[in-house]
Amino acid sequence: MQKTNRSLERGLALLHQLTARGPASLSAVARAAGLPKATASRLLLTLGAEGWIYRRHNDGRYVATVPQTGAGTTPDLGAVARLALPYLLSLSQETGLAADLTWLVEVGVLEVIESTRAPQVGGVDPQVAGFRPSLVFSAPGRALLAASDAESRARHLRHVARMDSPAERLAVTGGQLMAELAATARRGYGQRAAGYWPHSSDYGREPMDIAIVIAPKDRPLGCLSLVWPAEAHDAGEIAAAHLGTMRAAARRIGAAVAGARRASAAQL
Repeated sequence: MQKTNRSLERGLALLHQLTARGPASLSAVARAAGLPKATASRLLLTLGAEGWIYRRHNDGRYVATVPQTGAGTTPDLGAVARLALPYLLSLSQETGLAADLTWLVEVGVLEVIESTRAPQVGGVDPQVAGFRPSLVFSAPGRALLAASDAESRARHLRHVARMDSPAERLAVTGGQLMAELAATARRGYGQRAAGYWPHSSDYGREPMDIAIVIAPKDRPLGCLSLVWPAEAHDAGEIAAAHLGTMRAAARRIGAAVAGARRASAAQL
């Protein structure tokens, strides 16, 4: 009887756990696959070198770089984060500020898929990957809604309505959101609402951020943000200094994602 390749079986077991369960630490994915951490670490390193997984910069968790559901229904978040990371790191180096990448994972839902935040005294919460910000009160949510056409915006807001958040519902029905989206369009960037500080995510200083949309072929797919402790800078000050640099980075990320999609389509 011909023997199977044990190493390949173990690697596939790790990949299966990541696609089924989502991003995970080394300890968690090794335990789920029933492997020693040292073995899992070597296999994950190989899978990463071959492009099957991505180790997230923000929190060190491993992400499968294959869609978790049917083709065309769910963005390949690991692959997008891998493509975008060099531009995020460059943006942080140039501006001296943390950069977040937020992606549209389904209608009405944005998720932070990568960030250059790092632990520092007096900084904001360093580990934000996986957090899903409010479309109504967050800078990325406002940037996305302002850049969306009327039909897409209505779909996003129907999702928000289903979440049944009283504060979000009041902002939408009372007209405050539409006024803010008009201001966002004039400014050219989304800005976090004053006092919006979701403690489930941000445990350091109160954060402030500005965001611009990433929209290859004018289709909003995600947002790029600069983040800092709220008391350190005014949003307008940061925008005046760095908005052009942010736009250049967003264009490069959009072009990289579009190019990867074209290459993938050509292989089918």
